[in-house]
Amino acid sequence: MKVSRSRPLRDLPDNLFLLPFDHRASFGKELFGIAGREPTIGEAVEISAYKSIIYDGFKRAVGMGVPKESAGILVDEYFGSEILKDAKLNGYWTACSVEKSGQDEFDFEYGNRFGDHIFSVDPDFVKTLVR
Repeated sequence: MKVSRSRPLRDLPDNLFLLPFDHRASFGKELFGIAGREPTIGEAVEISAYKSIIYDGFKRAVGMGVPKESAGILVDEYFGSEILKDAKLNGYWTACSVEKSGQDEFDFEYGNRFGDHIFSVDPDFVKTLVR
């Protein structure tokens, strides 16, 4: 059995502020016109770059006084895997979405391998949207 390296909940601050930018289907559709298909490699790189801009803003906010111990991000693994790695290295709280984006019925991203992905990303929290 794999064991997570995430922080224990006893370390959770009284107030936790997560910046959510885990949008995938809506981000691609609204900004890039991607609907009903996977993004091309170039589109995926560009979407990841946009998410890096959001993360840079988050880090700037922490640098300007947002308490680091109360600050975290919620980003998807698909476009934000490097962001999640950097956030963990910098001691921010991390959360990762685990559902397929834009689905009317719930299904895990990565199908039956969703657990392997959670352990490889090792977020402090996972999030799912169920409609």
